[in-house]
Amino acid sequence: MADPIFEFDEDDDISPLSIELDKIPLRLWEQTLAPLPYHDSHWIAQQIPDERRREIASKLAFDLYLADGARRQARDQARGRALRTGFPLPSPAPRHAVADPRVQLNIRLRTDDHARLKDAARAVGLAPTTLARALVLNGAAQLLHERERDRSSRSGAT
Repeated sequence: MADPIFEFDEDDDISPLSIELDKIPLRLWEQTLAPLPYHDSHWIAQQIPDERRREIASKLAFDLYLADGARRQARDQARGRALRTGFPLPSPAPRHAVADPRVQLNIRLRTDDHARLKDAARAVGLAPTTLARALVLNGAAQLLHERERDRSSRSGAT
C-alpha cells in the first residue's frame, strides 16, 4: 500500500473543503481557518458532528470574517484619509545631489510599527522606504521651520 505522504507533490493543492476540523486540536482552529474565505470556513465548521464543537467553530469562522472586514474597512478609511489630508511629498531641489548620495540612515522599527508603515505606504501608493524617507524629510523640514519661527518671534518680542 502506497504512503499518501510520499505521493504528495509540493505543487499539488489541497482543497480547503477536505479539512476535517474535528480532527484538529481546538487550539489550532483559528490558525487553520484564518487564511480561508468565509464560505469555506463556514462550510468546514458545519461538517463537525458534535453540536457544541460545531457552534464553537461556526462562531470562530464568523469572528474571523468580521475581523477581516474590519481590517479591510480600516485600510480603506486610512487610504481615503491619506488621499484627503495627505501632504505633498518632498522632491529634491535642482541643486540637490541626488545622483551622488553619501549618507545612509538606518532605523529599526517594531514589527507592528513596520506593518503600519506598510499599510500607510500602500494607502498612498508608495513603497514603505519611499514613504519613510518622505516622512523623515518632511518632519525635519517642519521642525526646522518651527524652530526658525520661534526664533523670529522671540527676537521680534524683545
